[in-house]
Amino acid sequence: MMAVVNVWGFIMLTLSSWSCAAGCTWMKTQNRASLSSFQVLSSSSIFHLEQACKDSVHSHDTLSMEFPHKQYNLIHQLQAQDHILFILRTLKSIRRIYIKKYEKVDCDQRELQIFLLDVDRQILELEQCEKNILATNVQKRISKKMDLHFRSLVSRLKSTDYSTEGWNELAGVVLKHLRRLDLLATKTKSDLQD
Repeated sequence: MMAVVNVWGFIMLTLSSWSCAAGCTWMKTQNRASLSSFQVLSSSSIFHLEQACKDSVHSHDTLSMEFPHKQYNLIHQLQAQDHILFILRTLKSIRRIYIKKYEKVDCDQRELQIFLLDVDRQILELEQCEKNILATNVQKRISKKMDLHFRSLVSRLKSTDYSTEGWNELAGVVLKHLRRLDLLATKTKSDLQD
């Protein structure tokens, strides 16, 4: 009897977390062809970071910093609720890098502030979607690896003594992240529409 109750409890919890992710209007649209609110702001954040740090836009193909392609490929195979958590945590990691030291970045400060405002808005909206989503074990493992990745980026930046070159290289990696998150958001939107 207790096992049946536990199974039903698990099923209800799963359905509730799925419906919460499905109810995330920030990530979906009425029309499949249009962009979600997330994607509109994502495009804006990419544009403003590109404008802020123009040197990094052209040099990001030859980065010495590692990029976590494997984690993006793994998360892409999971469900929409996992995507939402992954996107949220990645954006929070990006914000943490810039939040205390961005005034020292040799970039257009106004554009950089707009970029950070865009990221903050994305985080704020995704936190509303996240409230009732439970992270899967796979998602937790991916998050740990992403945390290590972002720590290595900060460590690399520190090792360059927060130089212009270090910030430009970092901006190149962040742009790669933003573009991959945008692609993931497209899949999330599609999954939520089905």
